[in-house]
Amino acid sequence: MMVSNMLSIPLRRTDQISLTPAIRSYIETSYDQHPDMFKNDIAELERLRSEVASLEVRLSSCEKFTRYFVQLTYLSVKFPADIKVNFVWYNSLGYSSAAVTHPDLQYERANILYNLGALYSQLGVQENRATADGLRIASQYFQFSAGCLTFLKEHVLPEMKMNPPEDLVSATLDVLIFLMLAQAQECFWQKAILDNLKNSLVARLASQVSAFYSGALDCTIRTNAIRSEWINHLTCKKFHFEAATQYRTATDCLAASKFGEEIARLLVALEAVKKALSSAKNVSSPVSEDLKGLQTKLKSDLARAEKDNDLIYLQMVPAASSLTVVKNTSTVSAIVPNPIANFADAINDKYGPSLFSNLVPFAAHVAASIYVERRDTLVNKLIISQLDVLTVQLHDSLTRLGLPGSLQALERPVGLPPTLVSHIGEVQALGGNQILIESIEDVRSLSQVDSSVYDEALTTLNIERKEDAEYRRRYGTTTWRRPTSEEAGKELFAQAATLGELLKVASESDEIVRSKFRENENSFKLLDQDVVIIEKYVPNEIPSAKADAELEKRTAETRERMNEVSRFEYRRRKFIEDLREKAQNDDVTQLVLKETARLEQMDPLGKIEATMFEKQFTTRLKGLYDEDKKRLDKESEEQSRLLTEIELTNMDFSAALAKARGSVASARETAIQRLETAYFQYKELMTNLEDGRKFYNDFSRSLTQFQDEVNDFVFSRRIDARETESELAIQLDRLNLGDELSYNQTYIGSMQAQQHQRTESPLPAPRAQGLPPAVLGAQSRLWNPEAGIQFGNRKQYHE
Repeated sequence: MMVSNMLSIPLRRTDQISLTPAIRSYIETSYDQHPDMFKNDIAELERLRSEVASLEVRLSSCEKFTRYFVQLTYLSVKFPADIKVNFVWYNSLGYSSAAVTHPDLQYERANILYNLGALYSQLGVQENRATADGLRIASQYFQFSAGCLTFLKEHVLPEMKMNPPEDLVSATLDVLIFLMLAQAQECFWQKAILDNLKNSLVARLASQVSAFYSGALDCTIRTNAIRSEWINHLTCKKFHFEAATQYRTATDCLAASKFGEEIARLLVALEAVKKALSSAKNVSSPVSEDLKGLQTKLKSDLARAEKDNDLIYLQMVPAASSLTVVKNTSTVSAIVPNPIANFADAINDKYGPSLFSNLVPFAAHVAASIYVERRDTLVNKLIISQLDVLTVQLHDSLTRLGLPGSLQALERPVGLPPTLVSHIGEVQALGGNQILIESIEDVRSLSQVDSSVYDEALTTLNIERKEDAEYRRRYGTTTWRRPTSEEAGKELFAQAATLGELLKVASESDEIVRSKFRENENSFKLLDQDVVIIEKYVPNEIPSAKADAELEKRTAETRERMNEVSRFEYRRRKFIEDLREKAQNDDVTQLVLKETARLEQMDPLGKIEATMFEKQFTTRLKGLYDEDKKRLDKESEEQSRLLTEIELTNMDFSAALAKARGSVASARETAIQRLETAYFQYKELMTNLEDGRKFYNDFSRSLTQFQDEVNDFVFSRRIDARETESELAIQLDRLNLGDELSYNQTYIGSMQAQQHQRTESPLPAPRAQGLPPAVLGAQSRLWNPEAGIQFGNRKQYHE
């Protein structure tokens, strides 16, 4: 392989994997479409990935990377969740080549885009930079590389659901972006020299090259992915182009007869070359040869300039700190390849048709689910539950008034009232007391399962937090610099707190239900008995005197009010049944599909979010259920009116009843009222337990998803910890080795310095232009007055 004075980014290696099983499973479980509909799309995706897994460094490979990336971008709209494919990629920078595996499609996109940028960098290095066309093409490749990495940093990394490996963190990408821009600018600088442009312009171009290399060098402090050889290369290049900037400016000073400033700038240039050479360990030979060639030229020019100034011009040499700073001129930028920046056009033009175009986006399914949740919340919690509360209040008020027990005891002094018999039959048909016991145990079991899943996930999260704390204790916070568990998993810890609070509230509600059951269990058991046994519990009552006309009148009035209550409750139950049926038939699928088609037509690759359906959902819910919400207010008003009338009627009835038989309620009345109250309590508990069962079943899905996210987070953190620890161990080994060699290198270097300077033959600098020293006498190094002062006959050199 040809040795170059520029760096190329190594490609990240991957393993061949099969996408088919996971994608088929994902479609089957997440969509309402059969995976066989997309077998050709899956096969094409398999082929595209197989191609990019092993490509040669050639321009045609860029198109294959781009095609796969564009399809992945479109696919990420369809498959926003992990598809359970273990994408395996190996680190290529730094001292670790460990594999990092993750099922996130954004991770796959990030690696493909990184490799596209790396491929452009390698094409740039391989280009023939000895010609003007070669320099122009190489510069373009380097700018494309910087553009790919910039797009990766700004648009792909924020979408990833994992902590990226060290090669892909923002700091590492910043190093590579600055490096690519520096090398692109360096190509323009070389072309400016080939084109014999003004020294002042060449100096400004060189100053910008140095600034780009300096930017890359500054960013290496924030990442462990850059090897020491690269850091040395960046350092050499930074000071090389500082020297080149000063040399070209010194040349301008010579032409402007600023002989003192020329000497000052040559001295600054030589000092920069000295700094560059001190960091030239392990850099490529072309880099060190360029530096030595420039050093030779600077020494020659400085000797000439100092002699001429001492003998002829006698100008003062200004201090380096007083020299005017050379302004930078940038001719390059990070250019994102058009198919990457405008993939919507690319998918329909060069890289289409899009795969899985007939698959309804996942966000549409999420949106439909959100609508169902909003609809059910509106119907069940904001309407039906409020009606249930009103019904409970109604029964509590009737129980407080002793109704219907007092009325039934009077109307039917022997046996069980028909209404009570009907209620007993309903309870027994539902399963009686035993079904309450089983339902309570069922809810308790579901609660325990959910709590177990939550506790297990929380324990896993806390174990990882302790592991991270141990690493920090072992290595110190200045060395162990990755984010803390709370910082990296901020959303997970917040989610854990929310889920825990929901479980706590649910547990408290369960205890209230169990408490109500214990308070009324004996009554529930009684309702579960044979009618003959219940008749024995309810004593018969023979009136001591015949009811008078007043009592009969008040009894009839009260019966009419209780019949009105029955009709009122029947209308309410019918309304609730109709409302539930309407909600059950409220299918939003067609609305979602229509809106999805509209959004995709507007922007085929735009990311569809569930929130985009919010306006349509709000309008639909308002149109369908606003009248039902108003019905709730009417029900409340009607119930208040009815209870007021019942209270007034009951006062008259109670007074007439007390006058006829005394003020003490009969045992029969008390028994009937107890059974009626137990019936309503039974119905309330059955509703509560069904709500509890539904809550825990729904909640288990959220907990399972939370547990999966925790496991993925902890797995990636542990992989990252092992890699970080391995990198620290390598750095420690290098540090120890450096300590051992430091003394010997210092001693040997000082002993060889003088001899090296005496024996080293400066290498000529190739491929560039420069200014030679002033022409001296042919036979003498002294100035010959008869020859005059000559500045012509320039020859080429490389800076």
